Formats: sequence, structure tokens, C-alpha cells
Amino acid sequence: MVTANEQLVPNAKLFPIVSSATIFYGSRNLIIVFIIKKINQNMSVPKVSIIIVNYNGKELLQKCLDSLLNVRYDNFEIILVDNNSTDGTVEFITKNHPSIILIKLDSNKGFAEPNNVAAKISKGKYLLFLNNDTVVTPNFISEMVKVMETDKKIAICQSLLLKPDGSVDSSGDFIDHLGVVYNSKTEIDEIREVSSARGASMLVRSDIFEKLDGFDQKFFVTFEDVDLCWRSWILGYRVLIIPTSIVYHEGGITIKKIKSEIAFHGFKNQLAMKITNFEPILAMRNMMLFFGIYGIRELKIWLDYTISGSTKLSSTEYEDNIAPKPSFKVIAKSIFWILSNYGYLLKKQRTINKNRVYSTTILKKMNIIHNMKQ
Repeated sequence: MVTANEQLVPNAKLFPIVSSATIFYGSRNLIIVFIIKKINQNMSVPKVSIIIVNYNGKELLQKCLDSLLNVRYDNFEIILVDNNSTDGTVEFITKNHPSIILIKLDSNKGFAEPNNVAAKISKGKYLLFLNNDTVVTPNFISEMVKVMETDKKIAICQSLLLKPDGSVDSSGDFIDHLGVVYNSKTEIDEIREVSSARGASMLVRSDIFEKLDGFDQKFFVTFEDVDLCWRSWILGYRVLIIPTSIVYHEGGITIKKIKSEIAFHGFKNQLAMKITNFEPILAMRNMMLFFGIYGIRELKIWLDYTISGSTKLSSTEYEDNIAPKPSFKVIAKSIFWILSNYGYLLKKQRTINKNRVYSTTILKKMNIIHNMKQ
């Protein structure tokens, strides 16, 4: 017969085992609860697909990726599109950042096409187009997403871009009545509407990006962001700049590496937008006015230099901040491109005007198309 005291002995020996099991299963349950909570948290936070296009920019890219490690946002992916770099970028990413989705192109495709390629495989509700020569601040994503989530009519927004010294690099672009684009460097402390967001740090709704057929790949580089934003406004959406989303931007580092191509693409893309994004009659009138004003200005500069060797007529803000001044050769090459692609441009013009919600007249009243330089 077993006494009560004898029964206590094995129970006492089992107590540490039972306690350990209880702790183990309790800890496991806590871990499971934490994981489920984290998953639910990520599901409640919209996914953002960060898209970076790179061409021989490994050193700058490394700084950009290092800054992204400190971002306070729980649900994003990074897609890097490399334009056939020869500086070891691909090897660097493969070795040091295996979690990054890497797309390797067989040649330099510019800016528009690589971003479109990445957008097609992205999984985010939002696409964040980010230049490789940027350094981001921890809250730059959350500040933009927070605003975008308040209104489905907000299609695109831009971070406030600062130079490394803290001065303003861009607080948005503005389009004048002739379709000329000017970069604003105004210091701002509140959200405002802009004609166009800068592609250096630009958040776009993925469904609207798809609706707009993405960036126009014929642009190759420069003004593809302006064209996208302009078409967004035409369809009745809004474009904003968010001053609490701050990104430091070296500015044009990659573009300087292909400077010889920039003047051409910048000028011909300007002309292309004037044809496609205005109504047909306005497009014709504005093209004639643009070339008339531009021609008179260039004649004045030529006469000044011929007579006195200098000119008081300074270059425009467009030339200082957007693209190099085009030469006669570039202008001729651009006009030839326009004529060669005129069928495509007319088709794009018809599509835009068929779906137009806001006329140019309305956009002027809204101060999105401006009557004078900002």
C-alpha cells in the first residue's frame, strides 16, 4: 500500500519538468501571439515598393541603402534596377543586400523604362520612386503614406528635397502656360499642391500608375515624372508635396554621367509634352509661341555677344535647374525626333483628351498651370 507521503515524492520530482514545460509552452504562445500581431500590423500598414534605378552609382547607392536601414516603416520591399553598370554594383548588391529584388538590364535603358519594369513585378499599394543619390530620413515614407491614405484622389506626392547642406533642392515643379517647367526652391512648412512631383523621391498609387500606363518610355530620361504628374492632373487626380517627408538629394549625379544625352532628351521631351498634354489648338499655339519667344531670346543673346562680347540676359531657371541649354544641333535633332514620332504623339494626345477630366482652362484656374514663372 502506498502512503500519502510516498505519493508526494514522485510528484515533487515531476514538478521541475512540469514547470519547464509550462514555461516553454507559455513562451511559445507569446512568440506566436507576437508574430500574429506583427503580421496583422503589417497587413494594416500599406505595402510600399521602393524602386531605385542605378547606373554606375555604387558609392552613392550604398549611402542610400544605409539610410533605408533606419526607416521607421514596417511594410516595404526594395527593387533595384541596374542599367548594366560596370562599377561592381550588381556584385555589391548580391553580396551585401540579398533581400533586395535585383533586376539586371543588358544596357542602359534610362529612367522611364527601368521604373516601369520594376513596377510590373512590385507588390505594393504604393510605388516609391527613389533616386540612388539620395539619403532618406526615418519617417519619409510614413509621412507620405499618412497623407495619401486620407484621400484617394491624391495620386502622387513628393518629399521635400534638400541639398546636403540643408538648403532646398526642390519643393515641387510648376508648369507655365506654354508648358515650360520650373523648379521651385521655396522653403515650405505645409502641404501644398504642385504641378509636378520630382522623381527623386515620389510616391505614386500603383493602381493609378497602371491606369496611366506608367512613365512614357520614349522619354528615356528627364521630364518623365512631369509628364506623369501632368497626366494625373488631367484625369482629375491631385499631386502634392509633403514637407514633413524629408530626403537629402545630391542632385543630378547620375544625369551628369550622360550629360551629352540630357540636353537632347530634355528639349525633345519638353516639345513632346506640349503636343500631347495640351488640347490640340492650344498645343499648336503654344508651340509657335514657345519657339517665337525662345528664338527672340537666342537672337538677343547672339547680338549681345556679337556686339559687346557679353549679355545681360541671364539663362532661365529652367536651364539652370532642369536641363542643360540646348544647342542648335540639339534643337534640330529634337525637331527631327518629333517629326519621326509624330504619329505616336498624336495617338497619345487623342487618348489623353478622350479621357480628360480637367481642361487646361480649369487647371489654370486651379493654379496648376501657371500664367507666370513661380
